[in-house]
Amino acid sequence: MKYWGVLVLICATVVAGCATLSEEECQTADWYAIGYEDGANGQPDTRIGSHREACAKHGVTPDLRDYQDGHDEGLLTFCTPRNGFNRARSGYRYNGICPPSLEPEFLDGYEAGRQIYQVSSEVSRLEREQRSNEAEQDRIEQQLLEKEAALFSASTPEEQRRVIYEEIALLKERQGTLEQQRDDIIRNLADAEARLRELRNRYSYY
Repeated sequence: MKYWGVLVLICATVVAGCATLSEEECQTADWYAIGYEDGANGQPDTRIGSHREACAKHGVTPDLRDYQDGHDEGLLTFCTPRNGFNRARSGYRYNGICPPSLEPEFLDGYEAGRQIYQVSSEVSRLEREQRSNEAEQDRIEQQLLEKEAALFSASTPEEQRRVIYEEIALLKERQGTLEQQRDDIIRNLADAEARLRELRNRYSYY
């Protein structure tokens, strides 16, 4: 019976969570199932304090024993190497929730996922820099076309030509800097992508 209660509660609340409970939820709460869900989601057992606070206004007191039993069972689901890997790969920061008997294997997966998360983040950052670099180069190229057209226009006064010439020189200087940065980004991005492929090939959690 407890098993089915766990499944029903998880299906209904896995997205919303149980940080607070309504009066109806407090009155009908399966504290084992709530504890299981919190444990399976990596929440500490102190989270029951939030449930106690939510339900106190409705005259309901959580069953601490059932909650703790469910929480301990939920940790068996959370504290696995694959879950540690998947959580870390998404940017999760481990809070030390796993018991000593489960933590070493969980941390094996967590460390693998953390490495992939860090390199993936670096790849994403470099890709953003590359897009920004390309966009600025496009803007400069357009500005150069416009200023060169004005420079050679017969209607442009001589004094204005000197100003435009200086502006063109500055734009070309910036263009040269961007081209150097582009080459650095391309090289660094290729290195990061190679490291990411190597990490993905190294670990068996995929």
